[in-house]
Amino acid sequence: MADDFALDEMQAIVDEFMVEADELMSQLDADLVTIEKTPDDLELLNRIFRSAHTIKGTSGFLGFTNLSSLTHHMEDVLNRLRKSELTLSADLMDVLLESVDILKEMLADIANEGHEVDRDLTDILAKLESVQGEAEPPSQDKHEDKPDSPKAVSSKTKKKIPEETTEPLSDDNAKVTAPSQPQEKKTDEVRKKEFLERRKADKTIRVDVQRLDSLMDMVGELVLGRNALVQLERKIGARWEGEDEIEKLNQASTQVSFITTELQMAVMQLRMLPVGNVFNKFPRVVRDLARDQGKKIDLKLIGEDTELDKTVIEEIGDPLVHLIRNSCDHGIETPDVRKELGKPENGTIELTAAQEGSNIVITISDDGRGIDVDRVAEKAIEKGLATTDEIAAMSDRDIMRFIFNPGFSTAAVVTDVSGRGVGMDVVRTNIEKLNGTIDIESEKNQGTKMTIKLPLTLAIIQGLLVKSGDDIFVIPLSAVSETVKLNPDAVSFVNKKEVIRLRDTVLPVLNLREILFTEPSYDEQETSYVVVVGFAEKRLGLIVDELLGQEEVVIKSMGDYLGNTPGIAGATIMGDGRIRLIVDVGGLFKLVSSLM
Repeated sequence: MADDFALDEMQAIVDEFMVEADELMSQLDADLVTIEKTPDDLELLNRIFRSAHTIKGTSGFLGFTNLSSLTHHMEDVLNRLRKSELTLSADLMDVLLESVDILKEMLADIANEGHEVDRDLTDILAKLESVQGEAEPPSQDKHEDKPDSPKAVSSKTKKKIPEETTEPLSDDNAKVTAPSQPQEKKTDEVRKKEFLERRKADKTIRVDVQRLDSLMDMVGELVLGRNALVQLERKIGARWEGEDEIEKLNQASTQVSFITTELQMAVMQLRMLPVGNVFNKFPRVVRDLARDQGKKIDLKLIGEDTELDKTVIEEIGDPLVHLIRNSCDHGIETPDVRKELGKPENGTIELTAAQEGSNIVITISDDGRGIDVDRVAEKAIEKGLATTDEIAAMSDRDIMRFIFNPGFSTAAVVTDVSGRGVGMDVVRTNIEKLNGTIDIESEKNQGTKMTIKLPLTLAIIQGLLVKSGDDIFVIPLSAVSETVKLNPDAVSFVNKKEVIRLRDTVLPVLNLREILFTEPSYDEQETSYVVVVGFAEKRLGLIVDELLGQEEVVIKSMGDYLGNTPGIAGATIMGDGRIRLIVDVGGLFKLVSSLM
């Protein structure tokens, strides 16, 4: 029994180490790319050193000898960098980043196999030794008259070095030197600060994701129960209005409704993660691509603290990687070309995230060559996607959206990064699966901007309930721009297609039932309504019989058999126990393309 307890305790330590190591590796990638651009940032260099030191120490304690050995060699290089015994160069950074990649693979081995897998580290350890051998330890006499030498540490620089640089290493193979009394005092201050940080960390706990998912499911069921209670309370209240018991029922219903909403928001917050968890890997991606292609690219990250549901965070990573790679490969020009165009040699890619209501908006913009609309149009005609007359009637924005078609590429040369005509269609598909949209703005030789709009969460949405015939549908409120009352006489025909005039625009309209079930367009009734929905830059009017109001609904999957029904995102259970279909606005636009 004691042995089992010890094994469970050790496994818990390993699990904790794996979580911490994963966070540290993600931070290391971003920090190493940053320090390459700001080599004088000693505070950041110390943070990088601490990350390697933490992994080395814990992995050694847990018996992961290869992991400990590699991080120990990295630690040696980082220690000499922070002591200015080495000069930071692109080649040295390549070796450090390669070491980080190998560390990730080793950690993945432990996660998958449950133990450390033997790996041949001879090559990478030799590289780490080699980059250290290129520099000589600094001598005070040697650099006394050369204050500008990169290997010399000036008195001004010494004042900047945080107290932690003088702290002796706790490694058995390291040479331990006793610091002087003033330095010891500084070290005590640092240690005191780390006690306070640990106390702050004690206020947080890690929770298994499955428990959060289960809690979210229960809250969803509670929302359904709340909706049923509210609906029943209205019916009873209308029948026995004025009775004392009805007033008490009303108060209880209101209280349950309030608490349910508060609980729902609290649980949703538990599932939220900073989008920076995804953004942090892109500095490394951009750095490696720029180095491979001989380009100079600055990446700006804005809004990393913006929070998004964990499910959305997990799904948005791959589309963003492809868009960032496209900006590096197709967008940003080489330094000589940029100079000819009167641009700075360094290209800029900006990745931003911001919350807008119940949505998050992510933009990827660059100041590169932009999209050649004429070339896109030419390729679209060549592939039979549109005729010359159709292209002539299209806006530049509509033409640019051809790049989202499968197999579409305007690249003259196929590279390792892109040009094969795959990827952008996958990007759009993955974003639409998240009930999101993607839009393009571009100007030749000025740059390109991709805008992605996503819901904050996929579990519970605000919906507009509409009646069409005998059916009630839920339209996601985030896709609804407005509703208007419609008189049948207001419907006109353009090219045999139904349209209405909405202020200064002509809006195509279709009956919702006709789109989903190919039933006749109109019932013989005097008044109906148009729900104006938007998808990217497109708009469409959905003709419905009645507007039943807004309601918070829980999205339920319809399973493998019905889950891929075009135009339907899922289903929900209403307060009266009936199942209602939730409209997939993105899928709806695909369906109407054949009808319009």
